[in-house]
Amino acid sequence: METVNLGRPRDERIDRAVLQATLEELSEVSYTDFTLKAVAARAGTSVPAIRRRWPSKAHLVHQAVFPADVAIPPRRTDTGVRDEAAAIVDACAAMMSVPSVLRAITGLFSELAANDDLQRELTDRLRGAVWRDLTERFAEAARRDGIELEVDPGTLVESVFGGAMIAAMLRGSDGLDAAWRNDMTDLILTGIRP
Repeated sequence: METVNLGRPRDERIDRAVLQATLEELSEVSYTDFTLKAVAARAGTSVPAIRRRWPSKAHLVHQAVFPADVAIPPRRTDTGVRDEAAAIVDACAAMMSVPSVLRAITGLFSELAANDDLQRELTDRLRGAVWRDLTERFAEAARRDGIELEVDPGTLVESVFGGAMIAAMLRGSDGLDAAWRNDMTDLILTGIRP
């Protein structure tokens, strides 16, 4: 049996405008003060149009910060552990250096901590695509360098992500400079060696 879609086709321009407006709004207000009404006004749409696309504020903010089409660079076969560790540190530091992203993430944590189903739903996508790729890259680089990892690469990624977030909150985004990135990379390399 063939199914027929009776509704209007979804306008991807509205999706893009809402996601961009979300990031812009979060660059100016806290997660607590963030409203769908303000995003709708910025995006030139309505709150009901946003609610049809995202079931909650947390879903919208999560997709804006961690887009489904996040660009994962192609894997290379000539990188070592230091290269991959530095790439993970750089990516996390770059993300946490964007004020709207930092505001979004810190605000999302309170909602995720209070709702196990929401936490699972929102983090499964991130873990499925990005985390898996980063952990596989790191494990492959360790094998190329002849290092037997005694820690789970996923734990390493979580540590860098959390470290970058806390450093950005305590030091400000300028605190995630080249010296911090180098120190974090050295810390990772020290921690993985037996």
